[in-house]
Amino acid sequence: MIGVAIVIATAAVAAAAPGSAASLRQTAATKEARGGPRVIIDTDLSRWWDDASTIGLANVLQKQGKMRLLGVVSDVPNAVAVAAVDAINTAYGHPDVPLGAVAGSKADTFEHGYTDELVKRLPNSVRNYRDVPSAVALYRRLLARQPDRSVTIVSIGGYTNLAGLLESKRGQGSSLDGRDLIAKKVKRLVQMDGIFPGGGPAFTNQKIDPDAAAAVIGGQGWPAPIVWVDGLGGVQTKVGGTLCTSTPPQHPMRIVYEVLFACGPPRDGNWDAPTLLYAVADLQRVFSEEGQGGAAVINAQGGLSWETPSSRPNDLYVKVADQQRLNQRIDELLAAK
Repeated sequence: MIGVAIVIATAAVAAAAPGSAASLRQTAATKEARGGPRVIIDTDLSRWWDDASTIGLANVLQKQGKMRLLGVVSDVPNAVAVAAVDAINTAYGHPDVPLGAVAGSKADTFEHGYTDELVKRLPNSVRNYRDVPSAVALYRRLLARQPDRSVTIVSIGGYTNLAGLLESKRGQGSSLDGRDLIAKKVKRLVQMDGIFPGGGPAFTNQKIDPDAAAAVIGGQGWPAPIVWVDGLGGVQTKVGGTLCTSTPPQHPMRIVYEVLFACGPPRDGNWDAPTLLYAVADLQRVFSEEGQGGAAVINAQGGLSWETPSSRPNDLYVKVADQQRLNQRIDELLAAK
């Protein structure tokens, strides 16, 4: 028995020795677990390219130790949206990322887009909204477990879940109500929406749930700083054009790209991937921060404008300052696995 024990112990030491395959895997896992800001993504993933690309980028950045993906919540009533997110996460080796579904997902009234194809072609353990908690319940549990003012919410869709969290009562992991829980745990909300400072009509993210948008932007306001990622930069963020030649057929980003663009040039911009890259500080000197001392307000058109001065001293908006570098970085991350 002693001889067997010595052999086992020797093998264990060798397996964990610096430079060994096991040691390298352990180092990579430790780096992934500890690195970067803590992020929850709130997405309308279903039919638009930029949402799927952002979930892909988040998985790659987590592998690189540049962010910690605490969870993903769907904010549109597509019954299989969470299954599609799970399929993407699983393809990148992150099958255990917590997911939440927006209230009313059972209605299944939102266009499915590419979600059915992802669920059909990639392994996934989440079948539909019934297999995950509600988005608000997941928000509350995730936030309650994090250090104070440590969580960045990256919102790249509608405002339904944010308004629900804001209005939530005590329970579901925390003795605080929604407003107090946000104030205690959220470092900032990074929201993709608006054209600043001049403003314009309501765009897609507001239109998904106008009442929820008004609850987050107006009234008492969101009880943590908000960074708004201006929409103009997304128009020129045309990315993913090489996916069909540089990645295998089962790569999740290629699957989405094929469904949307049939392997031709990208026919849509990308607003959400820049939002994530700004939020996790992946690129330096690619974004400019503006509007300090002001805040977003709902204007006479029902859209967003920038109002200065404001009672919200820590809000700002972000514009793209180096479009070429931004597009190159997104393309690099899209092709990674």
